[in-house]
Amino acid sequence: MRKSLAAFATTGLLAAAVSVAVTPASADPAHLPGGPCLQPDQNVSLSSVAGYDDVVQVLDRIERTSNGLVTVDSAGASGEGRQLLYATVGTGPTVVWVHSRIHGNELHSTEAALQILDYLSGGSQAARLIRENLTVVMIPMYNPDGAEANIRQSTTPNRIDLNRDWENFAQPESVAFWRLWRDVGPHLALDLHHMGQAPIVNGTNDLNQFQIGARSIDPSRMTAQQWLTNRQMAMVSVDALDQYGLANVAHYPIIDITNAALSRMLMSGTAPAGEQPVAQTPTRGAIFYEVRSVGQKSNGQLENLFRIPTMAVLTAAADGSLFSYDVSDYANLPFATQGPCGQ
Repeated sequence: MRKSLAAFATTGLLAAAVSVAVTPASADPAHLPGGPCLQPDQNVSLSSVAGYDDVVQVLDRIERTSNGLVTVDSAGASGEGRQLLYATVGTGPTVVWVHSRIHGNELHSTEAALQILDYLSGGSQAARLIRENLTVVMIPMYNPDGAEANIRQSTTPNRIDLNRDWENFAQPESVAFWRLWRDVGPHLALDLHHMGQAPIVNGTNDLNQFQIGARSIDPSRMTAQQWLTNRQMAMVSVDALDQYGLANVAHYPIIDITNAALSRMLMSGTAPAGEQPVAQTPTRGAIFYEVRSVGQKSNGQLENLFRIPTMAVLTAAADGSLFSYDVSDYANLPFATQGPCGQ
């Protein structure tokens, strides 16, 4: 890794700061909301961001030093032939799926996923609790070809948004990860994203740095249990970030997208050519995070915005509190005013 993975502190934060991802070409101009914002002529350095080779090396190191607690496997190959790597940690009955960087240019979720995995392979009481009660399937880089090209989509045989390919299954990555989903049968799923805009929380001048997505599909397409679990996962995430204090959380805009990976995990009903659809989905809850994208001068803060809620959900699922969590405040979550950074 180009920077060391720090141990997870007992609060759920990483103790160490991480290096800067963005090198501005010049001083940022004044703007609302806060920033800094990427400028048209700005040099964006990716030298401190995990690439595919870094993922291979770190997963190998974690597996070798975990004393058998972590196993690393491949779900298949990408369009360009890269291995679609995932790690499994824990032996508990509740299976939790976490995937990151399904969009190749959404950078910091990969780093956060590796840091969480590193922590879960350690000896802390919290890590042991999670391993004893959960089986965590961690995919640090769902779209390695897009990540290496620093583009949203896959690269070959077509450029396709992989998060819109769980109905047609046009890309090998989608087929491979659908089969893995079928085989491991996750009860809970998290999808880690960046948002490309810089909104402010409605009614404030606060820069919104985290949006919670509890509904990739309309609740009418979910079972009552799924909709409840999604809101419970959402509120565990939101409350954890409220304690962090810097996120200015907002509700993700209302969408109903049936061909997204999480949507089909909840609904099932589709399958790649030659495969049978899963008759009854095992997935009880599936939500996504949208974190402020590159443009801030702190990788560490961006990674915290992924790590903190993810660890909160894992911990709540492990100790059982997730499934009785109060969702009464969900309806009060604010939305955000969307717009380009600085406007």
